[in-house]
This record gives sequence, C-alpha cells and structure tokens, in this order.
Amino acid sequence: MADPPPTGQGALSARVDTLERERRRAFEDAQRQADALFAQYQLSQLIASGANLPDLAASVLNEVLRLADAAGGALWLGTDDAEMSLVAVAGDVSDPAPPADPTDTEDARAWTGTHPGGRAMVLSDLPPRAVVGIWPRPGGDLDDDGVRVVLLARHELGVAFLNARLHEALERERQELSAIVDGATDLILQVDENGDVVRLNPAGQRLLGTTLGASIGRPCGDVLGCEVAGGHALADCPLAEVRSSGESITYRESAVRGPDGARIGVAGSYAVTASHGDVGATRATAILRDMSAVRALEELREGFVATVSHELRTPLALIRGYAESLLLLPLEPAEQRLFVERISEATERLGSLVDQVLDVTHLQADPLILDRRTTTLSALIARLRGDLEISGQADRLVVMAADDLPPIEVDIVRIGQVLENLVGNALKYAADGGPVVVDGAIEGAWLAVSVEDEGIGIPDADRALVMEPFHRAWNVRESRIPGTGLGLYICRRLVEAHGGELTIGDRTDGRSGTRVGLTLPLADDPARAKRTAEVAGSG
Repeated sequence: MADPPPTGQGALSARVDTLERERRRAFEDAQRQADALFAQYQLSQLIASGANLPDLAASVLNEVLRLADAAGGALWLGTDDAEMSLVAVAGDVSDPAPPADPTDTEDARAWTGTHPGGRAMVLSDLPPRAVVGIWPRPGGDLDDDGVRVVLLARHELGVAFLNARLHEALERERQELSAIVDGATDLILQVDENGDVVRLNPAGQRLLGTTLGASIGRPCGDVLGCEVAGGHALADCPLAEVRSSGESITYRESAVRGPDGARIGVAGSYAVTASHGDVGATRATAILRDMSAVRALEELREGFVATVSHELRTPLALIRGYAESLLLLPLEPAEQRLFVERISEATERLGSLVDQVLDVTHLQADPLILDRRTTTLSALIARLRGDLEISGQADRLVVMAADDLPPIEVDIVRIGQVLENLVGNALKYAADGGPVVVDGAIEGAWLAVSVEDEGIGIPDADRALVMEPFHRAWNVRESRIPGTGLGLYICRRLVEAHGGELTIGDRTDGRSGTRVGLTLPLADDPARAKRTAEVAGSG
C-alpha cells in the first residue's frame, strides 16, 4: 500500500523543495537563453565587423570554441578550385585535415575517429564554403546548446565569409590598380562632381611640377593650367564635357602648364568614372600623354625626309643630265671624260649619304663592336692625307701634332672615319683655300686630338644640338652648303664607344672658325681600359 502524502510540516518542506527545483530550472533555462542570446549577439558583432578574412575566421573560431566549450578546433574555407584551405586554428593542433564532406555520415564519422568526441560542421554552404571542426576537452563533452547556437547563425556566417572574401578581392584589385596608376608614365587625374582634383598620379605631379598636397581639392583648371597654356578655354574643358554628357572622349589634343609655366602639348582620353545619381554630379578621369617627344620625333622625321630627299635629288639630277648629254650630244673625248668624272663625283656623294644613313641606323639599333688595334695618330693622318691627295686638297691639311706621340688603341677603321669626317667638314665650311689644322697632345691616359678651321663657325646655342642626328646650325642652313646633319653625330657616338669625348668650341687663337676636340685612349693603360669598359657597358 502506498505511503500517505505528507502532512503538516513535512508537506510544507516538500512543497518548498519542489518550488526550489522549479525556480532553479527556470533560472538555468533563462541563463541558457541569455547565453544563447549573448552568443548570437557576439556572432552578429563579428559578422558586422567587416574584418578581413583571416581576422574574421580567427574570431569566429574562437567564439565557436567558447560556445561549444571546446578545447581546440580548425576552420577551413573553400578556394576557387573547390579545395579546402586552413584559415584559422586554435588549441593543440598539428596540421589538421578537413573532413571531405561533414554532411555525409561516413565522412563525419571518419573525421571524428581521428578527433575522438569531436564534431565537424558546415558553417556556410555559400561560396566560399566554410567548415569548422572542434574537439572537446580531455574527459569532457561538447556543449550541445552552444553548438545549436552556432548552427542557428550558419546563414549569417556564410554571408559574412562571402563579404570578407569579396572585400579581400576588391582590396587586392584596388592595390593592383593603384600600383598601375602610380607606375604609369602618363598623367592620370580624377575630378569630382564639382571639377575639383581628387587624384593625381606621380607622373602627373612630375609633368606639372606640383605635389599631391598642392593639387587635391583645387579646380582642375588651376592644376592643369590648360587655358593659360593655350590648350582650351575653361568653358571647353573636356572633363566638364564628359561629366555633363556622360560620354567618353577617346582622343583630344590640348596643352597643360608645366614647370616654370612652360607649355606642354598633350593628347588625352577622358571618361566617366563614378556617378552619384544626378546627371551633373559625375566624376571623370583624364589620361594625358606628353606629346613633346612625339612632336620632336615627327619634326626630326620630317627634317630627315626633307634633307635626304634634297641630298638625293641633286646628285641624281646631275647624273641624269650628264648621262643624257653623253647619250644625245656629239661630244669631244675631253668633254666625255669630264662628264664621266662628274657622274663619278655624284655617285660618290650618293654613296657617302647612304653610308651615313646606314651608320646612324646601325649605331641606334645594334651594340657597337670595335676591332681595337694599336696604331698612332701619325699613321691615321698619313692615311687621311693619301685620300685627300686624290681630291687635290692635301695641301690644305696642316699637321701640328708631333710624330713621336705614344700609340693609341682604337678601331682603326672607325677612328679613321671620324678624322675623315671632321677634316672633311672643316674643308667644306672653311673659306676657299683656308687651312685645316690637326694637333695632338697627351692628357693623362688619353690622346687629345683637335681639328681647327677658319670657317663660318658654329653658334653657341647649336653646339650641343649639332651632335644629334639631322640637326644643322642655322648659319650653315642659310649658307646653302649641302649636308645631312649626320656626320658629327656619327663621330660623337664612335668616340664615346672608345670611352672618349667629342667637344666643339672656339679656336684657341680667338680667330673665327671652329675647333673640334676628341680624346682617344692610349694603349696599355689599365685606368683607361677600365673607364672605356664602363662607358661601353653604359651605352
């Protein structure tokens, strides 16, 4: 027979115990609910933090370990090729391997076998797929309530990992784009909806002679100085045009203000880069290229074509005229010989022009290989004098250099070409019958050679330029003396290839004319050989 229910004091004690147990259970349930809410709050804070992928993964893993009361764990993310990569680890772990598929019972059981009591969970099915593996403390179990809280936040965690991966990709692209913009050789400038500069790359700062701090926030017209430089009026600004129309400009020429107010011709493209909703509130970017070098190259090409055409036309006309005379006119033998000689001279002039053009092409396109041999200045001058005997101008060559100067180590053919060119120029531009003086002296490890004439001279402003291709001094152009403007350039390059230097100056006696100097390496000098090798290597 059942015991009778307690009465009196016993019944009261039983009732108190029951109420106490219910209160304790309600409190524990409330505590668990509060912990769950706090855990969800913690996870939501992590999700909303916008941290980068490694930091987010580490924070999420630590929170999962806290919720599940786990001793350690690891978190893997799927890569673009579907492989899982370890992004966070905590606890005593040595190279943990992810489960092949935690949703598959066999795979999950196999993974748990290597981590007794552990559990693998898919935190996100969104790409990148996130998988976490956790294992309990020694002798303990995982907190199932904490695990349930983690699983409740799976979707939010997936979105957070996806956002972090996208943020990581955008940041990488931003850095790559910044590297491209900062490393570009063209000016790149961006303006906001008001036309104020918000970005200017280093190439633009160098071209304009300004700094980033002095440009940001200023109107683009003030920074570029297009109106001052004569590029275009402020009302015709291409950047304002693309902002208002929304249509890009693929090519337009203008001008900007360079350092010290210099005018710089530019060609640019303009495009809309960002919109803020309103048609008139659009950002735009300009990419401008300095056209100075291109213009100089075009002028050089045009000058070359004009010069070479003229130089070719004259001897060709002579050859044609003399040839037709020989064919059509009954000439005496003496006249026939004279005409043939004139044809020979014209063809020699044509050959010289072709050789110069080929030399320039070779010097600019290929590394110069020198056949160095030991010789003397006297031997080079003797060979040059023999060539002048043929043209009847040997008497005009005056040699002041001593016969016993030490030997030099040069490419005999190339340096012979230099002396022939310099002396030929002096004979051509000097007064009729005027002497050309060649001298030489020792300067350290070098033989300094000079060629002086009594000609029309070279103005100071043109002395550096005449050693560049196709440039002729203004007084020479006005004199109508034929020439291509290639000879001094070829001479300079050949002398520099030997480690020497070519200079142009006034005569030492103060009289009108030109003095061209060059240095050639003496033979068997170690210091000279080292410098020659350095110069040749830098060329």
